Formats: sequence, C-alpha cells, structure tokens
Amino acid sequence: MAAEHEHDPMPEGEEPPPRGTKTMAIVRWVILGIAAALAAFVWIAWAHERAAPKAAATSSEAPKYQCPMHPQVVSNEPGECPICHMDLVPITPERAAAPAAPPVEKPLVILDDAGPLTYWCPMDTEVRSAKPGRCPICKMALEPIPEDAGAAAAVPSGEPGSIPAGTTPISLTLDRIQSIGVRTALAEEGATSSALRVTAVVQPPEQGAAEVHVRTAGFVEAIHVDQTGNQVRAGQPLLALYSPEILQAQHELLATRAWTGDAAATPAAARNKLELLGMTSADIDRVLARREPIRAIAVVAPRSGFVTKKNVVLGSYVTPELVLYEIQDLSRVYVVADVFLPDLPHVAVGTAARFVPSARHGEAVTGKIDLVYPLLNAEARTRRVRMQVPNEGGKKLAPGEYGIVEITTPSRHAVTIPRDALVDTGTATYVFVAEADGRFTPRTVAVSGGEGDRVIIGSGLSAGERVVSGATFLIDSESRLQASVREAKP
Repeated sequence: MAAEHEHDPMPEGEEPPPRGTKTMAIVRWVILGIAAALAAFVWIAWAHERAAPKAAATSSEAPKYQCPMHPQVVSNEPGECPICHMDLVPITPERAAAPAAPPVEKPLVILDDAGPLTYWCPMDTEVRSAKPGRCPICKMALEPIPEDAGAAAAVPSGEPGSIPAGTTPISLTLDRIQSIGVRTALAEEGATSSALRVTAVVQPPEQGAAEVHVRTAGFVEAIHVDQTGNQVRAGQPLLALYSPEILQAQHELLATRAWTGDAAATPAAARNKLELLGMTSADIDRVLARREPIRAIAVVAPRSGFVTKKNVVLGSYVTPELVLYEIQDLSRVYVVADVFLPDLPHVAVGTAARFVPSARHGEAVTGKIDLVYPLLNAEARTRRVRMQVPNEGGKKLAPGEYGIVEITTPSRHAVTIPRDALVDTGTATYVFVAEADGRFTPRTVAVSGGEGDRVIIGSGLSAGERVVSGATFLIDSESRLQASVREAKP
C-alpha cells in the first residue's frame, strides 16, 4: 500500500512540467544577483571618480607658501611678502592645522639691557635694545629711537604734532625710495604775500529792490513801461489804473469842496483818503483845479532803477496783493566772495579789496569789506564776505558776473610747505616728516592759509624740517597698511 501511495499518478487533465525547469529558475536568480552586484560596483566607482577631482583641485588650489611674520599673506608660488619683504616659506601640515592663537597683549621684548634702551625695531616697536642689532621677529635692523617718539605719543591724537589715527612711522630702503620716486622739500619760514585772491560774484543789493502794488482793485487802461530791462526814474508813470473806489473818492473830494466853496478850505480827510488809495498829490491838485475827476490815475515808480520783473498786461484786473513790477536799483552792487576758513582770520570788516571782472581785467574797482556773513557753508568749508562798489549808470557791473577779489592782508612771517606735501583726509591734516635712515613719520599739522602752490602751517611743524613732497600718496598708503597689519597682529 505504501508503494502505491508514493507513486500516485498525476491528477487527470494536468501535464507534467518540462524537464530542467528548476535548473533554469536557479540560473535566473544567479544572473540577477550578479547584475545587481555589478551595478553597485559601477556606482561606487563613479562616485569615487567624481570626488577625486574635487579633492585634487582643492589640494592644488590650497596656498603652499606664507610669510612667517604675516601669516595672512599666502601664495601658491615662492616670492616675498609685500609688507616686510621677507621670503615666503612653505606651509607645513602642522602650521596649516594649527588653530589661530587668540590675541594677546604684546609684552616688551628687551634684547640687551646693558644700558638705556635707545634702539627699537621700526616695525615691531615693542622690541627694544641698548645696542644695535636685528629684530628677532622680522629680522629688520634696529634703529635709534627718535627723540620725539615719546613726545609724539604724549600729544593727544588729532592735535598738531601727534601721529594721525590709522597711520604709523615707516622705514624704507634706499632702492625702494628711489623706485617709487619719493621727493622731499624743506619747511621754509619767510614773509607771506600781502594779497589773498578768491573768486567772487556780483549780486544786486538787497536795499535797492522795490515792488509796485496798487492799493485798491481796478483795471489797467494803459501801460507806459511795457517790458523788463527798461530803466525808470522815481515818480515816472508805469501804467494807468481805473478804480471805481478811487473815482468815488474823487467825487467825494469835489462835493466837499463845493460845500465849503473854497479850495484852500478843502477838508484834509477827503484829500488824505485819495492819497492813501495811491493817488499822487499832483493828481489831486489837478482834480481840484479842473473840478472834475480823473478816470484813470497814474501808478508811478517808487524809486529809480531797472525793471527786473513785469506781471501786468493791458486790461488786467489787479488787486493789492499782486506784484505789478519789480524795480532794482543798481547804482551800487554787492561783490560777494567765498573765503576758505584758514584764510578767514586775515579778513575783517574794513579790509581793503579790489574786484577784477573775469571778462574785463582792465576795469577793476576798489572798495572795502563791509560784512562777513555769520553763516558757514559746511559743504565747501567757506564763509562769504561782501563789499559794496559803485556801479556807474547801473550798467558797468551786471549781477551774476564773476571775477577775482584781491583782499589786502598784512604781511607776516610763517612756515610754508608745498601743497603736494599736505595730506587732507577731511578728518585729519598731516604731513610725512623725512628723518634719517629712510624713516618717515606722519605728523598732524594745523593749516592757517595758502599762498600760490604753498600752504601756511600754523603749528605742528618747524622751519628746517624736511617733508615728503613727491609720492606722498604711496607713503601714506604704506603707512596705513602697516598700521592696519600691526593692529591685526596677535
């Protein structure tokens, strides 16, 4: 019975599977596993190749050299530091991986204390010595400490004689001085010129302006001065005005006279009313003489001068608030000049001056300064001064004309330097004093004026001292660069 059960025939209607089916299934799974392994290998190899160029590029772009004194100066190629001119050294892995040291207070470094510390490093001033030698930090030769080093440090920053903020003394070799074209000049003491030349412009005088108004509303029936630029005299008729109110006041005047029967006994109130309405005394007398009113009265010029504005035409209806004419008296004009603040102490009321028109040098006029304006032009750093000069016929000098004012100032002795030697940053004014062994020290100075291509020094510099007058910008840039590096150094 058992043998019969083990070899049961297949159910009727089903066919047996083909031979080798199980073998093919095993082969299929093996192939699928090999394909998955191959895909994983290809993906890993691709990712590795993609990351390799970045690492190589990062390694090639990383700086390989740096300055031992200024670690922030790095390069991919050998060379020298642009600050201290030391040779760049290779960056070792230990130096590259070392963390930045926290800033610490720089202590005084004394190399030799066998006597007074009279030498220091011009780059690292904390290095002091009693004898000549070399700085252990930057390898520069020690130099004698300037006599004014302590005095300069004692002067408050910004005061004449102090070292300006953001700068520091520098030392340059002879070949470097020659290569950048440094020139120096002496601070000279001598008599300054007695004339100050400043630009000026002609302006109309404030007290010479006049406006023409009517005192009651009316209509313009005639215009006698019909354009701007005309010259008029005081009392000259400008236009004829018909005003119902003025006409009514004339009738009242005539009626009052008829009641009295005597022109001499005309009540003053009726006459004053017409005068207050703008009628002239001559026109009032004419009304009384003719015993009939004037239809359109004359509006006259209040002063002599030139018509600079006209706001009325024939037939206009005018009211008291309307400006009909503007008249400007130009028999005298203002000459207003802008004086720089350093020159202002030498200009006062009563100072003699001479105005030379730019287009007519041979027609100069003279006068005296009669006003120093109280307000200051903060943008131009100037202050205005004024003189009044006669203007023949009102046509010799025209408002708006430019020229030069020569102001006579007392001659004085002062120290002067070339303008190219002065560095003016807007917040500080200083020079670079040339000292021995290629040392240049910035020093704040006070400027008290100018004379041609030289400036007058009020304080901060003595006669006989030598200042940089050529390549000043390059010296200033080097000084500021070294000052910023020194502040950034730990």
